[in-house]
Amino acid sequence: MENFQLDLRTLKRNLFSKFMESIPTMIHTHKEHLGQYDDFHTFLNGFVEQYEKILVKFLRGIVHAVFLPEKRFELFLKQAEQKAFRSGIHFLRHQRIPHQTLACFTNSISESVLQQVKKEAKNESHVVQLFMLDRWNRISHRSVTGFLSGFSAEQFKDLKEISIRDPLTNLYNRRYFYDCLEKELKKAHKLKLPLTLVMFDINNFKLINDEYGHLAGDEILQQIAELSKRLKLFSGFRFGGDEFVFLLPGISEAEAYILVEKIESQLMNWNNSISLAYGAIELLADACENIDYYLQLADERMYTNKREVKTCET
Repeated sequence: MENFQLDLRTLKRNLFSKFMESIPTMIHTHKEHLGQYDDFHTFLNGFVEQYEKILVKFLRGIVHAVFLPEKRFELFLKQAEQKAFRSGIHFLRHQRIPHQTLACFTNSISESVLQQVKKEAKNESHVVQLFMLDRWNRISHRSVTGFLSGFSAEQFKDLKEISIRDPLTNLYNRRYFYDCLEKELKKAHKLKLPLTLVMFDINNFKLINDEYGHLAGDEILQQIAELSKRLKLFSGFRFGGDEFVFLLPGISEAEAYILVEKIESQLMNWNNSISLAYGAIELLADACENIDYYLQLADERMYTNKREVKTCET
């Protein structure tokens, strides 16, 4: 072990400065390669300065690591993969590079670095060259794996979020309602709190669309979503058309009606020609198995309210 460490110290004396000084060349080669692809032009123009700083810091850390004893080097590999995973998450949040071209991105940095390593180590013995290439390849593999895993995890998270959201209002869609219902029921049962379902729609919504156009209708739907957000109603679902369902944890049936009246009041402050029809029902322990029954009851109460509203209008 002592002889091995002595060899590493000798290698570091011979190669450390060369590797450090070659970092700008590695980055330049990488940027030139990316510049050949249209997908990276926006990235290179808008993010390149910050990206260069990240790369310099990353590569300087690697230069130090390649001369570590094996156990410490293995620890570095693990940490590098974890950091790369976080970088992949951060990268997707801020840089919209198509996933189809991501392989070009990761391969480019790997090839640019290895090309320079071979050049700087070419006068060393065959054994030393193999050792250095092995170390750089292991770092490259773990870092790329971590980065792509983080990127993919964040992309999957984004895709999942898109799949459960209504694109117009950004409320949850009907499909996600059934997944959410079970979670909310379990939570309410554990905390011994009521859970109320409220359903509502917009009175005369078809007439609004016919008279003012679908853009006006869309604006009303978006306004409802915005009002629910202000009231911190986080479990809201657009069931389709102008029909909405909300799960209200910790709120009784009577309190649910008061809450929807508040939404209607604020909606009428925005546009006094708009009113809602609504029905609420408190969910019991059997709600998961019999949710269609509860939805039907809420729907019947909503339409009773709608008929009463129409009677009053006439």
